[in-house]
Amino acid sequence: MEHTRDLLGIRAMTSLTNSLRVVHKIMRSCAYFPCFPKNSKSSMTKRRLSLLVLYILSSLMIMLNVFLLKHTVSLSFAFKRKFGLLHASTVSSMITGIKPFINFVLITLFLFQSKAHLHMLSCMDNVDVLFKAAFNKSPRTGLYTAIFIFFCFVALAVPFGLNMTEYVVTNSRFLDNIMKDLGLLIVPLLTLWNVLPLIYYELCNRIVRFWCRTMSSSLKKESHKRQFQLKFYYEQFLRITSVQEAIGDMFNPFILFSLAWSLLLLCLTIYFVTQPTSSLLEPITEQQIHSELHRQRLTRAIHFTLGWASLQIFVALAYIFTICTTGMKTNEETRKIVSAVLQIVPEASAEIDRFQINCFVHKMSTQYMWGMTVWRAFPLERSTFFTLVSVIVTYSFLLLKIKDNPAVSPIVRQLNVVNGTFIG
Repeated sequence: MEHTRDLLGIRAMTSLTNSLRVVHKIMRSCAYFPCFPKNSKSSMTKRRLSLLVLYILSSLMIMLNVFLLKHTVSLSFAFKRKFGLLHASTVSSMITGIKPFINFVLITLFLFQSKAHLHMLSCMDNVDVLFKAAFNKSPRTGLYTAIFIFFCFVALAVPFGLNMTEYVVTNSRFLDNIMKDLGLLIVPLLTLWNVLPLIYYELCNRIVRFWCRTMSSSLKKESHKRQFQLKFYYEQFLRITSVQEAIGDMFNPFILFSLAWSLLLLCLTIYFVTQPTSSLLEPITEQQIHSELHRQRLTRAIHFTLGWASLQIFVALAYIFTICTTGMKTNEETRKIVSAVLQIVPEASAEIDRFQINCFVHKMSTQYMWGMTVWRAFPLERSTFFTLVSVIVTYSFLLLKIKDNPAVSPIVRQLNVVNGTFIG
């Protein structure tokens, strides 16, 4: 990057990474970024000590989520033995219990992707320096940071409010149950761990889209007054594609895993709702629990568990929508650059312009290799989002059709009973 600055004849500027230091501090505190950018001004000894602390923090966060996962799995098996697999208590505990597992996998993925993360930030710093020098424009990192902090606050406030409501309604007292008291802090943190990588993914793509818009608007002005050669624009275009490839290398495992658990969660929810034995209003019958007082307490607890499950389902929907729309917007903004290039009429004697236009078109044809994709398997486009929606809708209609089929419903109902419904 220093060589690039020397070529452009500009002074050292505030790097993009430094402008996002608040975002990265939040990521570090949640064990998602256990490293420091290469342009950090800290001494080597301080950096090594800080890295050691960050890796210890990541290990502790992973151990905490493993402990919570073990607890939720035990609770789900207890509900299954008591009420059956497709009971509201069992399904809701399974849905809420997947949260520690998701956090465990995500923290581990980001830990192993630390080098890819640093490479992505280095590429973004290089492009930012060049765009500042050429176009005198830079992403509004202050606004992006404020939006990032706002969504982090929402991710903490919503589960904390729901948890406090449950704490008051169930007449809980402080220090009566240490796990319930710690839950006031741990439960909001679990939700923040869930959504933090998604917000960061959107932030990185938003910065890339800013560069794409800047370059597209500059190219549109070239048809009236030539300021730069097409070769210069092609060099910047290659740098933008390099950033997108680095973002893909960093986030591809996260995208694939996130879409997988989101679809699995939605399918499990749809399957439960379409079952004839599922009861949300009265999940506990007199035959299952004879005591009226215990039945009311357990019913109230299950209703709150269903509320937590609904929150996790909303997070799953947000994941599918955000990943698809973010990747789609970035890919479409990138294609607008080539559209702007094709609007430029090359001069009659300018063979080099025609060659550069062909280079743009050829590079754009390989977008599936460097654009926003699901681990290079398929690109994130409008068709991807509608395909996922159609799969979910088709699955729902199929289950509803099976439920309404008089020949199939008795068989399904008998399987549910054999599956472990407890009577007595």
